[in-house]
Amino acid sequence: MQLNTLIVIVLLSGTITVAQERKISSKVNPGCKTCTNDTILMYVRCDGASDTIHQIWDFTRSIPTVIFAVTKLKSSLDIVWDGNNPTGFYMSETPLYSFATALDKIYEYNDLKDNGHFDPNLPHHIHNLDHMMWHVKEISTTEKEAMVRVYGTLNNDRSEEHGTVAIKLDLIPFKDYAVELPHLIHTANSTQFDVSLVNLTSTPGYNASRFALHLLLVSTDSATETMRYTMRKSLDDEHTPGVFEVIEIKTPALHNYAIGGYLQFRPVGYVQAERGVASSTIAHVSYFNRTSLPVRSTMKTFYDEFGRANLLVQDMMVSFGEGGDGYYAQHNYTAWSFAVGYGSPPTDSFSWYVVLIISGGLLLPVLLAVSGMVYVLVRRHRQRYNSRAMFANED
Repeated sequence: MQLNTLIVIVLLSGTITVAQERKISSKVNPGCKTCTNDTILMYVRCDGASDTIHQIWDFTRSIPTVIFAVTKLKSSLDIVWDGNNPTGFYMSETPLYSFATALDKIYEYNDLKDNGHFDPNLPHHIHNLDHMMWHVKEISTTEKEAMVRVYGTLNNDRSEEHGTVAIKLDLIPFKDYAVELPHLIHTANSTQFDVSLVNLTSTPGYNASRFALHLLLVSTDSATETMRYTMRKSLDDEHTPGVFEVIEIKTPALHNYAIGGYLQFRPVGYVQAERGVASSTIAHVSYFNRTSLPVRSTMKTFYDEFGRANLLVQDMMVSFGEGGDGYYAQHNYTAWSFAVGYGSPPTDSFSWYVVLIISGGLLLPVLLAVSGMVYVLVRRHRQRYNSRAMFANED
């Protein structure tokens, strides 16, 4: 039984990295002739064996937005601009499916209960991001990676002295673990979304200030459906020490038909730039609420043609912290990461390091048992040999 288990583990494991799954190409502000350096819209085309995923990463209307549109191969996307703003997205064919998420608000709340959960009944202040100005820190548009790193300030000042909201969007076209904690799994069908709240100024009178993220979730499912929340246990905490859960937000299409859009993340945030176990904190997720698309948003521009009956729009809150941690002011830093993707969410697998440990644990009892049997057999054989020799000498 132990040997059979060992064989199964070895066959199911191995390193998670595989060959490139999609060919990617990316452009910044495609088709825009008047865009400035701070106009940020990245179009990422991901061609697979049977379909194409068109991704739009947008900051032009201030709300950080990621849109997925899945089509057949050889389809194209054209963007029409008016100055620095996209006014139309025209695809050569109707998408088979589309899913999107956006960070449109940041809530500051006075956590008088000191438990980290956002409660709308607590004193709170809303920072709408629809007028925020974003500035580019880094961009990569290669065949091996599409990435953009930006920052913005809540008072629209370029200076980072009064606190910043930093965002990184990253797509790597093969399956592997992300470099930074919580080491989420990235695939050619997903983009990692990192957000950091750095040195934000608390509202006067808020002595228990925390910050929460307000996320919009949109999919081309029936408006009468709902997103689904699932939490599953991971195989181990090798990649995210001390965290054995994975949370997935699935669209109705994914829940009902096993293919659709999703968010995937660990229920953990970080209160220091150097991410580690000591700097981790709990991430809390709220229930879903039905809502509408922001009037001044790239989401509305993209999805206007789909009609309300075929568009599911919901929101959720993600807050951070736990009792006795000193609130946001203790470190003046909160960071969180999630993956947004299409298809079946990726699952963990054992690395060779873990396999070797498990193999050692399974083989050691076997080796001890075999060694014991060999020792007994050899001892009995020697006893019989010595007895025969003794009788022979007596004769």
